[in-house]
Amino acid sequence: MEGEGRNKPRITLAFKLTLFTGVLVILVCGAMAYFLVFRSAEQRTEAMASRVEALTKIVGGMKASGIQGRQYDPFLVKTLVDHGQGLGTDLCFVVFEEPGKPPEGVVNRACIEEAAPELARATAGRPEEEVFAVLAKCASRQEHLWVQSLQVRPSREAPLILRATLGFSALTLDRELRRSLSANAAITGVSVLAGLLMAFLLARQFARPIRAVAEAMGQVAAGDLSRSLSVQSRDEVGLLASAFNVMTRGLRERERIKSTFARYVSDSVAERILKEEKDIDLRGELREVTILFLDIRGFTALVEHLSPQEVVSLLNDYFEIIIDIIFRFEGTINKFIGDSILAIYGAPQEVERPELRAVLTAAEIQRAVGEFNWRRMQIGKPVANFGIGIHAGEAIAGNIGSARRMEYTVIGRSVNLAQRIQASSHEGQILISESVRKSVEDLVFTQALEPVFLKGILEPIELFEVTNVRWDALPAQFVAPRTATRKST
Repeated sequence: MEGEGRNKPRITLAFKLTLFTGVLVILVCGAMAYFLVFRSAEQRTEAMASRVEALTKIVGGMKASGIQGRQYDPFLVKTLVDHGQGLGTDLCFVVFEEPGKPPEGVVNRACIEEAAPELARATAGRPEEEVFAVLAKCASRQEHLWVQSLQVRPSREAPLILRATLGFSALTLDRELRRSLSANAAITGVSVLAGLLMAFLLARQFARPIRAVAEAMGQVAAGDLSRSLSVQSRDEVGLLASAFNVMTRGLRERERIKSTFARYVSDSVAERILKEEKDIDLRGELREVTILFLDIRGFTALVEHLSPQEVVSLLNDYFEIIIDIIFRFEGTINKFIGDSILAIYGAPQEVERPELRAVLTAAEIQRAVGEFNWRRMQIGKPVANFGIGIHAGEAIAGNIGSARRMEYTVIGRSVNLAQRIQASSHEGQILISESVRKSVEDLVFTQALEPVFLKGILEPIELFEVTNVRWDALPAQFVAPRTATRKST
């Protein structure tokens, strides 16, 4: 599922913001265009329609008055037609039809040719009566002509006495509408482009800090915890950058704790402890643990001929090998005591078969130290040999010290007994107690020794020397990979 998500095309936040803002700009510009162009055109058209209807009623009323014997001025009608554009009436022709009489009227040929070229060509060269008949039957809108008709009756029930048909040029109105539409379309287009450009720039500006956070998160995911972001605003993006910095500080602190912790336990144990949902109880408790003590045999005599720097170098060379082995078998280094090491299995984190892990650790240490000694002898360097003692039993485990200085350790009779067993061992020897032998006898060969009295222990203690390990019979989780012993220089 995770891989499928990665294969999907990624749409950037900047693109989404640009798209959203662009759509918003287009909608706003469209609404403005409607009110500025189309609504204005509707209003102009309605105004002309009202003017056409009013002038038709006036001219038709004048002619009807003449029919009924009242005053009628045909010269005024002719003036309105001949000079319609100059007077602002845009009147192109007037045709009067009386029942039983041929149609009559006034025609401005130039106005018709300009407003309705096709109509002008259709009536060119025809007798005046035919021209009037054609014009009287024109549709309400023909090319750029607006044609308005008026039927006049003396009363509602009276017969028709006149039908007046007036043609007006809408060319000026249409030109104004086209100019207005073109100008507003250009303005709208420029506004949309400017809006889209501004939206793109703003989207990039908004997305830049978020993209920086995303890139920083990717670097943190890759293991770079040194990354931090500058907080340049106090808005949500600034809060996001601040939260990222707090997170990386916490991760660095966690890594520092893990690194410090890993000096005492293996990486796997440290990782597992740090991942525990509940805090490990370090206040003090009685636990079943396995204690491993090791010590360099003849150390005092060995260092008499070495300088302080050579002593420290020798200890570090050997301890580097030993610590790596202890960690590989998930042991915890509790403390260094001069040329001795105390390691525990089963605290602070429980492990599977701690006794077996301790014995395997000891066997691997003796093997690795033997190989390392051979390498050192080849180049004429002094060598060291270790005695190891192991015991399993109850011990008090917890933090001991004060608020200013505290360490996690184990104390009790089992710890003292493990140290006494180690003191009884010779160089290259691994001694274990009865409790350890019972736990590992299925996989470890031992040889029983004579019971011995140990310092501080009243009763004699049975000890067993580890002679061999059934490495081929070990479960896979207990076969720690062997690393080549570092060659001393």
